[in-house]
Amino acid sequence: MHERKSASYGSRSLISFAPFRRAMSLAKRAFSRPTAAVLARSAEMRDWINQRPILFHPSRFWQHLSIQDDKLLKHMKVDNFKRCLPQHYFNWPIDYPGNPQFVALLQSRISNPGLIPLRAQPRGSARVVHATAKLNAPFKEWLTTAEGQRVYTLFVGLLWWHATRVDPDHLAPRLAEPSLGNPIPIYLDDWMISQDIANSLREFRRFQCYLAGARRATLAELGAGYGRLGYVAITVSSCRYWVVDIPPALAVAEWYLSNCFPDRRIFRWRPFTAWDTVATEVAQADIAFFTVDQLALFPERSVDVFASISTIHEMTPGQVEAYMALQFHATSRAVYTKNWTSWFNHLDQSSFESTSIVAPDGWRTALDAADDVIPDFTEKLFVADAADDAR
Repeated sequence: MHERKSASYGSRSLISFAPFRRAMSLAKRAFSRPTAAVLARSAEMRDWINQRPILFHPSRFWQHLSIQDDKLLKHMKVDNFKRCLPQHYFNWPIDYPGNPQFVALLQSRISNPGLIPLRAQPRGSARVVHATAKLNAPFKEWLTTAEGQRVYTLFVGLLWWHATRVDPDHLAPRLAEPSLGNPIPIYLDDWMISQDIANSLREFRRFQCYLAGARRATLAELGAGYGRLGYVAITVSSCRYWVVDIPPALAVAEWYLSNCFPDRRIFRWRPFTAWDTVATEVAQADIAFFTVDQLALFPERSVDVFASISTIHEMTPGQVEAYMALQFHATSRAVYTKNWTSWFNHLDQSSFESTSIVAPDGWRTALDAADDVIPDFTEKLFVADAADDAR
């Protein structure tokens, strides 16, 4: 009798725990095979976007780069994504001293010389693989020579010095480049630094004051890449961070930030067409992920600051107008953009001028200037009249 009870209990146990065991097995495989998991997530996101209105479909330019980025991920693996994808996300493999960014930083240093740039040292290869915007072009390797790597190391040292030399609230000592994703290993003493962290800090400074004062401010970013700006914002402030993007960038950002901040509450992307079905979960999350079509569902004035860096100019003219309107609608305080001042999108056969981005009624232009490191880019900061009144 005892044996029959044991057999019966054992049978029920197998049935009861089978789904759990399968889920654990899948989770284990996903953890051990992150590239496959990220690419599967990317495919799911892409299938969803393809079912949405055509306005939210990527431009031809980004359709091409997204396909290339998927190939890069398969080739390089997500564990090495910082050696391939960031070059599509405002990251530059500077390898010769005549580059305009290098020249601008040297000129800036003349007026305020210091030793920090010279203390930057490489601790390994700087090699990166890049997919160009040309159709059917092979992948290209950069930073493969000793001379090019020396120039790049000095460039990162100069940029870090430039971004951190004025640091009244001491944010720089709280920021180091995460090792996740296999970044180029450049160190300032025992502190890993990078151009992504340096540029993100420069950008964060532009709108930082508009995240202050709110009980729990929300920063949203359109076209966030892998989430470099969000990493800085989350690290140095108490803000929430919402990512709005297309795959595979959105899938990589979800994987990356979830691993960088394992203790944070995450709203992972999923299909939805009504905000009230996710509102409670989003409100409770520290970091949230959305496909571009879901931006149209954001409630009015639901975020404090919206940022978009090197994204708007890569859209079609109709998308530029629509996405800027959606950002202004969703934002209560400030909208920050940084784009090529003038740019021709050869795949969509369309031109972009930064002068086309203007403040709508109820907003003012607080900043409209060339970037002080990349003068061919224009930074703009639009501030709501209501935000000025509140201050």
